[in-house]
Amino acid sequence: MSDRYGGRDEGMTDGINDRIRRIRDELAILESMVREENEKRISPVDIGAIIRAAREGIGGFFGGDLFADPAFDMLLFVFLEEEAGRSVETSACYRASGVPRTTAVRWINMLVSMGMFQSTPHPTDRRLGLLSLSDEARVSVRQWLEGLRPLVERIAAPSAVTKKKPAA
Repeated sequence: MSDRYGGRDEGMTDGINDRIRRIRDELAILESMVREENEKRISPVDIGAIIRAAREGIGGFFGGDLFADPAFDMLLFVFLEEEAGRSVETSACYRASGVPRTTAVRWINMLVSMGMFQSTPHPTDRRLGLLSLSDEARVSVRQWLEGLRPLVERIAAPSAVTKKKPAA
């Protein structure tokens, strides 16, 4: 009696192993292509930095008070700083908001009470506090920035195509 897994079916097993190896190699190539494509894409941090630079730049043309939005500016600032691995002191957040300190304090307190910011004492200086985004706020900011990616990439794509064209 022949055993199904015995020597007679060895050629079949080798064929299956070869096919599995080819599939694995093709999947590795596909994974590499997907990884490379994702690395080319604009990250949420890049999009946030673009928005932050635009927000800071508009004050030079129209005056900072006209477009002041301290909650938005602080939220984006704290997100970007945390993504860069830096702690955020309350004083840095005041400056990033572009509004007077007392106004910034009111906004920070409101963001803390809404659960968007968490405030902890500074480890070495009792006069300062550290701010961080709540997990929920961080996820929301990241999702919002991810949602802007198609728009930013659509805007960036024509300039990339233009740069690739040879000069006439």
